[in-house]
Amino acid sequence: MIRKILKAFGAIAALTAAIALIESQFLVYASSQARVFFNPPAGPTPQEIASTLMASEETVVLLAAGDIASCEAQPSLSKALPGTMNLFGRPTAFEYETALANETLALAQVWPNAPILALGDTVYGRGTPIEYEHCFEPTWGQVKTRILPTPGNHEYGSPAAFGYFDYFGIQAGPDRNGWYAITLHNWLILSLNSEVDASLGSDQGKWLDQQLRKHPDRCVLAFFHRPAYSLKDRGGREHAVELFKQLQQAGTTLVLNGHNHFYERTKPLNEYGEPAAEGGTVAFTVGTGGRITDASQQKPQTEIAVFKKTGLLKLELRDQDYSWTYFDAVKKKSLDEGTARCNLNRPGFTEE
Repeated sequence: MIRKILKAFGAIAALTAAIALIESQFLVYASSQARVFFNPPAGPTPQEIASTLMASEETVVLLAAGDIASCEAQPSLSKALPGTMNLFGRPTAFEYETALANETLALAQVWPNAPILALGDTVYGRGTPIEYEHCFEPTWGQVKTRILPTPGNHEYGSPAAFGYFDYFGIQAGPDRNGWYAITLHNWLILSLNSEVDASLGSDQGKWLDQQLRKHPDRCVLAFFHRPAYSLKDRGGREHAVELFKQLQQAGTTLVLNGHNHFYERTKPLNEYGEPAAEGGTVAFTVGTGGRITDASQQKPQTEIAVFKKTGLLKLELRDQDYSWTYFDAVKKKSLDEGTARCNLNRPGFTEE
């Protein structure tokens, strides 16, 4: 009898795996059609969001974190096959009340007028519309109107990241490509996409070069999901390395990333990720919006790292310098802070 039960369970497991494989192949095929079937909702552009919030402020205040809404799914067949079951009207039930994203949400509400840079992996685990609806929306959805997003690898768990682009719409930038630029006072702020080609000859690489040439006198802050250089190398950072090199060669002051679920601030780095004597780019990893892990602190480029603490990075941008504070989301106290000069002596780019 026990053997028959085990055999039946084995058959069910095999069938579930086969359906999951078919589902996966279907989603891969559907990726080429995603731009046709899914149209973004209307809404404010990233520039409109930032300008409206910062219109009367002399100092630009920004909050930043990635790796945000990770909700436990209740046991059900829809947990194993979320894409398929959603099609039949059986959405996965998420336990969003216990998500760590609620801790950083409460901290973000301390500064109700600050734009928030969402550094990718905004929802887990595949960036599906149902995950945005039932995990992200009940948590960080409360501050959605303040968010300036960038996509991460988990968003691309769905074809062409359609769940991400559908949820944020024009708020995620034009043309569903994952990159856009805004200007605030003396700063050029760039949202980039570390999940797609970023070489100099790519669409993203050429667009980035144009933006940097159009704004030769501004301080530059760029944010994208995967860090080019960090304590933990989880692979897949080739596009991030291309982005960092191009940004650093152009005199970028700050780069912000998520992906690694801890806080890290590097020393000023050169284009190869090595400590620079002058003109370096400081990289912050802030993958602490809703997930936390640790890493071994042994690399020479790291200035400080904080592990197993949810939190937000608060930036204050001024014409010639900036300040940073990393806040513990639970205790709401500073764990790292300081002030530094903007890289004002950038290469002499001019608009062509």
